[in-house]
Amino acid sequence: MFKFRKEQMTFEIAGVKVGGYIGENPTVMIGSIFYKGDKIVKDEQSGEFDQEAAKRLIAKTEEMSRRTGLPAMLDVVCTSPDSAEKYLRFASEATEMPLLIDCVSEEAAVKGLEVVKDLGIRERVIFNSISPETKEPIYQKIREVGLKSAVVLTFSTKAIISSKERIRLLEDLIPKVEAAGIENILVDTVVVDISTLGLACKAVYEVKDRFGYPAGCAAHNAVSSWKALRKKKDSLLTSVCSSVVSVFPVVVGADFVLYGPIKDAEYIFPAVCLIDAAYGQILMEEGKRPSISHPRFKIARLYA
Repeated sequence: MFKFRKEQMTFEIAGVKVGGYIGENPTVMIGSIFYKGDKIVKDEQSGEFDQEAAKRLIAKTEEMSRRTGLPAMLDVVCTSPDSAEKYLRFASEATEMPLLIDCVSEEAAVKGLEVVKDLGIRERVIFNSISPETKEPIYQKIREVGLKSAVVLTFSTKAIISSKERIRLLEDLIPKVEAAGIENILVDTVVVDISTLGLACKAVYEVKDRFGYPAGCAAHNAVSSWKALRKKKDSLLTSVCSSVVSVFPVVVGADFVLYGPIKDAEYIFPAVCLIDAAYGQILMEEGKRPSISHPRFKIARLYA
């Protein structure tokens, strides 16, 4: 249904395939843990948190991944060097999912990369993210650690109001990212609010068409930044809106979705599974057969 000028790349990270032609591989679902406001975090600077609650959230996410056929990754948000060490050590033992290092500060990022090296888990780790603001010490540490996977964030004050500027930024960043040794490039086309969601989704298609890289975005930011919705404090309405914005990029060809807190997996996974199942049928009409674990074959039994 979608035609691209560029051959589409597929990367495999810790057993999870991301990228390719639309419908070829299931959408990769990336949920965040230890984010600002996460109730399981007791002290974001020291990295103290409720381990049992974290394990339950991770287990639920893994369950939804199995039931829907949508592969999952865990975005580990680190506020400080201490939290980076504790969170990453915990996550590396609590799950076999690929891990994204999502660090708030340069100090936390450097520490996080050192922990990755110490733990010997670089093959299952993705740096989240490299942007025009990324400084040389981060590039140096990525080279030192030998990390091969990263999210490239096409963000700037100018790019936020232009899908074309997002593409230009990506062109500038690719040589720097490749020079750091990154081979598996995932492009985040940037959503910060409702008005940027459409531009980000348009840029997803343009990234795939011009470069062939796997592309996606953090669509949930369109809902989390919606002040009027937050004031209503209507959990049902919020969950419906979160599901809608998460499927929007998938409909236009996104390879991955950063869907926000992993606690939302229970209702966002089925919504994306529905779209993937529909695309799976198109794939079959074209003479290709998805794997038995594809959402096309999971959807009918999801609530049976």
